Amino acid sequence: MGKCLLLLLVVVLSSLLRFLQALECFQCHRVNASGVCESGESFCQTQGSQQCFLRKVYEGDTISYGYQGCSSLCVPMKIFKLSVTVEFRCCHDSPLCNKF
Repeated sequence: MGKCLLLLLVVVLSSLLRFLQALECFQCHRVNASGVCESGESFCQTQGSQQCFLRKVYEGDTISYGYQGCSSLCVPMKIFKLSVTVEFRCCHDSPLCNKF
C-alpha cells in the first residue's frame, strides 16, 4: 500500500513540475487568416503558472485573424456574438503548442 501511495505522489509531483517549467510559445499580436504573423512576431517563455494561448476570431464560418502568446489567465472557451465567434485555446503540454 505504501509503495502505491509513493508512486502516486511521484506521478503527481512530476506532472506539477512539468506544468511549472518554462515553456516556449509563439507570440504574435495579429495573425492573419492564412496563419502569417503581421505584427509583433516573436516567442515568449511561460513563467510560473502561465500557459501558451491561441485566440482565433471568426466571422461566420471563416477565420478572420488571431493572437498568440503567454498568459497567466487562460480559460478554454468559445464566445458567440451575432456572426462573430472568438475561440480561446490554452496549452502547456509541449513547446510551441499554440501554433496557429
